[in-house]
Amino acid sequence: MGNFLQKMKKFIDKILNIIFPEDYKCVLCGMDLSDKNSVFCKECLESDIFNEGNRCVKCDAMIKKGNIVCDHCKNQKRYFERCVCPLNYNQIVKSAILKLKDDDALYYVAPFAKLIVQRLKEENIDFDIIVPVPSHPKTVKRRGYNPALLLANEIGKLLDKQVVEALTKNVITKKQKRLNFEERQINLHDSMTLIDKTAIKDKVVLIVDDIITTCATINTCSSLLKGAKKIYATAIARTNLD
Repeated sequence: MGNFLQKMKKFIDKILNIIFPEDYKCVLCGMDLSDKNSVFCKECLESDIFNEGNRCVKCDAMIKKGNIVCDHCKNQKRYFERCVCPLNYNQIVKSAILKLKDDDALYYVAPFAKLIVQRLKEENIDFDIIVPVPSHPKTVKRRGYNPALLLANEIGKLLDKQVVEALTKNVITKKQKRLNFEERQINLHDSMTLIDKTAIKDKVVLIVDDIITTCATINTCSSLLKGAKKIYATAIARTNLD
């Protein structure tokens, strides 16, 4: 059975590589690329997809030039050292991430993970282990996978780091995207549990999620990782708040 599943996976991977070859099509919109050394088409590059410019040194949100920390990080206790995200959550990026999250578009995992790794290296962020943001078992059953875990596994392969599912989600919470800033901060209270204290003890941890908006999710996860030496966080994209 194991050999059969491996063969099926290789066959599916080959089909996906034919349909979505990373070296020939834009990883966001799927358009053919004139520059075979690029991963984004001209249209996507011109749509401000990268999270760059003056950013909060804590949460990586875009802030006014001359500022160092955003108002949210000034007023909210952060349990993580720093968060970095390579992309802006604009309409093009949003469409790709939602396909990954809800439409089985698993061909996005590898290119998104590569972008995250590139950003981590640029910022000289090193760590010992990776902890994915957990999904509730019912959500995983419905979707078939946890996007954060898939990203974490791919980042782990690229950087030769261990992935530890140290957190579990035991309550199905309201979807964060339907809540305002204040509601997001309390929605996740008591919804997750640390189940592997030994694995994180005295370790530098990287938390992985798909999207970061108010930092409520990664901050809740970070607060539970008691015993960790230091905590960083990352995601594919960052929503920039007012």
